[in-house]
Amino acid sequence: MTGTVQLILMNSAEFLLRNPSFTVTGPERDGLVTYVGTSEAEHAVFWSVEPRVLVLPHGYDRLWFTDVHRALGIEEPPAVAPRPSTGMLVPDLLKDGEAQNELRTHLTGYDRVELLVTGPTPETYLLAEVVRGWGLPVGIDHLPEDLYWASVYLDSKISCMDLARELPGVRVAPGMTFCNWTELHGGLRAMLDRYGTVVARTLYGVSGAGTAVIRDEPGSVESFVAAAVKDSFFAFPILVQQFIPHAEGVGCPAADILIGEDGVENIVLCSLTVKNGHVFRSVDVGDGALPPVWGERVRQVSRELGMAAHRLGYRGWMCVDCVAGTDDKLYVTEINARRSGSMHACMLLKNWDAERDLTLSAHFVVEVPSWITYAEHLRPIFQRLWDEGVRAYPTSVRGLSWDDSLIAVIAAAPTAAEAQKIVAGIRDAIDAIRPPALTAASSASTVAEEN
Repeated sequence: MTGTVQLILMNSAEFLLRNPSFTVTGPERDGLVTYVGTSEAEHAVFWSVEPRVLVLPHGYDRLWFTDVHRALGIEEPPAVAPRPSTGMLVPDLLKDGEAQNELRTHLTGYDRVELLVTGPTPETYLLAEVVRGWGLPVGIDHLPEDLYWASVYLDSKISCMDLARELPGVRVAPGMTFCNWTELHGGLRAMLDRYGTVVARTLYGVSGAGTAVIRDEPGSVESFVAAAVKDSFFAFPILVQQFIPHAEGVGCPAADILIGEDGVENIVLCSLTVKNGHVFRSVDVGDGALPPVWGERVRQVSRELGMAAHRLGYRGWMCVDCVAGTDDKLYVTEINARRSGSMHACMLLKNWDAERDLTLSAHFVVEVPSWITYAEHLRPIFQRLWDEGVRAYPTSVRGLSWDDSLIAVIAAAPTAAEAQKIVAGIRDAIDAIRPPALTAASSASTVAEEN
């Protein structure tokens, strides 16, 4: 073996927890590490078709792993799964000598290693040095360590407010930043008097956690403050902005932006589906994800923000989330200085050379009954689709063992509506599976009737 090999790790949990200002604790932290650090980390399987070695959370389903590679028509890469100690992928790898030895064996024979991660953390730079210590040159697909600060800065929701003051094409909703409960309690009342509905957000939330929509109703301020005091996602400073009503039929526009040495190299359009105005549920990805007029607006804003990040020294993937207002204006809500959760969809489009021909619909929480298994129940559903040439895949099945069982699913089609219809069909097929007890009871009833 010669040439370059990719070392792929979806280190989302430690990325989200890297900032000292993000002090989530207790059940909130445990839930974040469990979901993002294990289930969502399996999406890295779909990131590349190049020579690669994956680092996956311990306990991934090997039958699922084989099936999705066969369905994609690509060879299974080696995968290393370090022993879980922190629940975070790179720290666990750095603590597991056996896993490091296994990784070193898989990398041996290549001339160079390219490290692909969700985003930079102090541990990713340490991992790069470990691999360099094995005698291999290592390239990282994000900014160098001396510019790490730019990633931390851009990942804060305050960065949008700063950049909007400098960039004429970037619009944000009017808002105020509060640093203690006294300010927040009084400031919320003042903003509700002015706007009627506001959204309160911490600087480092996750998929809607750390965000709340508050309406001008009796007791709403007191209810929010009482809930926020108990929720460790809500740490000061807290940003409160006017709630922008969402335009119908657009979703929440977003984009994944690749920034290279010369500036913005790629923009992939997305449309997020949210519940209650802020809780993330699914995303459509590709040129067909947004109506053309909104797609062009998102591209323009993405170029401006991408070039601003480039001037700060930022390199690699980042994403921008927006709101399409009923006033026909686009509002930027946040920058995530990392690969987004929809990166597996972006990479599938790239690997298929179908960025303009297909739209993917990725659903991160498909709830299933607790007795459902991959091998017995889900595999036949997807096998039938694959036999028919349908591009639909279970992107993670780890959540089948959780108390609230779930899987993640992605589907591709010429239009977003067609892709969503495929996912809806998968949901219907799962709902149609009868639980074992009912199946047994039904069989007994049939036999009794026949006799």
